[in-house]
Amino acid sequence: MSNEPLVERRPAPSFNVGVLLERKLKVLKSGMAIPDWSIAELLLYTAANAGVRQKTTIDDAPDCRRFLWTGFELNFYRDGGESYWHTLVGEQQEVFAVCQDDEDDELAPILVTADYDEAMAYQEADDTVLSTPMPPVIYQTLERFVLENYTPEQKKRRKRKDWHSAGAVDEPFARHPDHK
Repeated sequence: MSNEPLVERRPAPSFNVGVLLERKLKVLKSGMAIPDWSIAELLLYTAANAGVRQKTTIDDAPDCRRFLWTGFELNFYRDGGESYWHTLVGEQQEVFAVCQDDEDDELAPILVTADYDEAMAYQEADDTVLSTPMPPVIYQTLERFVLENYTPEQKKRRKRKDWHSAGAVDEPFARHPDHK
C-alpha cells in the first residue's frame, strides 16, 4: 500500500507586494483643499522584501505626494473562494488596500487583499479602502486558485405554495372561504 496522499495538497498562493499611494489635493468650491488618495501602482516583489513594512517618500510636491509602502503579502485563502469568484466574474477585477491614518496624518495601508468581502468589512468599520486593477499575473494565479478550490453552489428554487387550491389558506389566521 502506498503512502502517497490521494489528493495533492498545494499551499495557497501569495504575493509580496508594495503599494504606491498618491495624495493629490482636491479643491472644493468653498476653496478648501482636501486630500484625495488613490493607488498609483501595485508592485510585486521577491520574497526577500516580505514582512518588513517600510514607508518611502517618492515625491513630495505640494500638490501631489507619493509614498511607497512595502512589506505586504497578498494571500489567497480557501474560505474566500466565493468572494474571489465574484471578483473574477465581475466587471472589474481589483486588488484592495485597506488603509488607516498614520502618525504623520497620512494614509497608511494595513492590509492588501483580493477579497472584496474582507475589504468591505473594513470599509464598514470606517477604514479607507482603495482599489486598483488586478495585475495579470495575480489574476491568472487567482483564477487557477478558484478553479481548484471553489465550486459555486447551485441556486435552489424554492417550491411555491399552491394558493389557488380549494383548501389553501393565505395566512394562519385568515378566514377560510367555506367558513362564515
